[in-house]
Amino acid sequence: MHQSARPFKKRFVIVSGPVGSGKTTLALNIAKNHPGCYYFDKDDLVPTSNATFDAVKDLGREDLPYSLDTLEKRDRHSQFFKDYIRNPEYVSTRDILIKGLQFNDFVIVNAPYTSELKKEAAGDCPAFAEFRTIFDQEDCEFFVIFVHISKEELKNRLLNRLAKDPKAAERDKNVYTDLDGYVARENVDAPDLSKGTNVDRLFVFEASTDELRDASYDALMKELCNGPFAPYDRHIQVNRI
Repeated sequence: MHQSARPFKKRFVIVSGPVGSGKTTLALNIAKNHPGCYYFDKDDLVPTSNATFDAVKDLGREDLPYSLDTLEKRDRHSQFFKDYIRNPEYVSTRDILIKGLQFNDFVIVNAPYTSELKKEAAGDCPAFAEFRTIFDQEDCEFFVIFVHISKEELKNRLLNRLAKDPKAAERDKNVYTDLDGYVARENVDAPDLSKGTNVDRLFVFEASTDELRDASYDALMKELCNGPFAPYDRHIQVNRI
């Protein structure tokens, strides 16, 4: 990883991890302890992505090399998503975050960055290299948090989410149409970024149990905060219209 012994003026934090691992709750708790920070949730782009799935499905073109099932599920693991939606989402995210970093000292983004972390682990991630160029100009630390959770606990949390919010099945059709298959395919292991050159710090946040989560939260916030911090709030929510 990119190393520097000096203190940074700014900090850019990515909170990554599987769907249902608790990364949104963690990201909001971090933001709560940094008044005035710039917070961005990539899920805010999902309605636009879903509209793309639906528009293509409604066009009903028979020559498309994608199954109707893929479009109906709005499958964000599908080749259609990778071919047409994923890159524009992340380009938009990148531009939004760079603007936020220009005028804020602490930027936090809740987003998986699955492909980028794999490439960084392999030692070649162009997207993170683009960030690194800006971070060097802004004297900014690149801090990645990966929320680690067991597959058993991941399934339990996804089921609990569905029980509390029946609309979750509509929003995440690719998850709930075949929950067992989704959990089996999901990579819950933290990336090894030792070969990478762009990330300054990787923190693995253990979240499989309440005890592990509380211990990880305490250790993480001691790194991110200069002073006292509020206890972990498992019920914290973001304001939505």
